[in-house]
Amino acid sequence: MGETDLKDFFCRLVTPWRAQALFDEDEAFFQFLSRYNRRCNTVRAVLFAAAAIMLIIGYAAASTQPYYSICVALLVVALGLSLIIAQNEKLLPEDMRQK
Repeated sequence: MGETDLKDFFCRLVTPWRAQALFDEDEAFFQFLSRYNRRCNTVRAVLFAAAAIMLIIGYAAASTQPYYSICVALLVVALGLSLIIAQNEKLLPEDMRQK
């Protein structure tokens, strides 16, 4: 993998809203953002569910510290994904935005 390929990969992975120059057409870029948002939403839902389970286990268990630490980490990642999704949504046309 060349340096440019690696840069393009990380641009698409970490800052997809800046990846428009990597696509030939706007429609391809918008479809990429929509797919990216759907995947992030799936991961975010799983993280929120895992955090909820950790909270329930934490309340039920005698030693709760590890469960709460894991829960906080999951929530931070899920909220970070929410910020990425929100940034992507700003770039999409009205008809392609999530409802």
